[in-house]
Amino acid sequence: MRPTPFILFAALLACAKADPKTPDGAFAMLAPCVDRSDARCLYEGLDRDSQWSVQTIYRALSEISTLANATYPDSRRRDAYGSWAGLSKAPDPAGLFEAYCRQQNCLDRIKKGFGAVINVVKKSRNAVLLETTRGGQFEMRQAEGRFGLALFQEALQREKIRVLDRLGQVKQDARAFDEMRKAGNMDGLGLETRE
Repeated sequence: MRPTPFILFAALLACAKADPKTPDGAFAMLAPCVDRSDARCLYEGLDRDSQWSVQTIYRALSEISTLANATYPDSRRRDAYGSWAGLSKAPDPAGLFEAYCRQQNCLDRIKKGFGAVINVVKKSRNAVLLETTRGGQFEMRQAEGRFGLALFQEALQREKIRVLDRLGQVKQDARAFDEMRKAGNMDGLGLETRE
């Protein structure tokens, strides 16, 4: 069996110093994840702010689930999640990122430009842009002494804001459903739901 280009690349990167304290070292640590097409593994290589966004989304979806199961009528529970219904079943933040990555085809985006680092361009005190032999550009950000992949940071922050807004709407709806239940009027289910 012939090794794939990614396996050869992973072996090459293994020879490089894989150290999350340096941007190219942190990038090298992503090679096994990319080789296995393992977004769950990739989660560990994200920058701190991206991981925090994923963790916030996960907690918010867990809270939505708790509220929906406790207060929403059975027929309306799926509505509570809006466009995050597919992500709401994730067992943990890494699983949520894996499902998100599958939806967004993020591994395809990474694989397309993943290669040996040929240039490191400093963007700010804590951010660099890595340029690869395959023409890829990958932003890496440093926090708490380690670098991580910041390629999805902005998109994840937008999703975090949207899901927190959704949670606010679910809390309002949950109070309304509770009041309707106490009043014995579960027929009036025409509550507004927002995306």
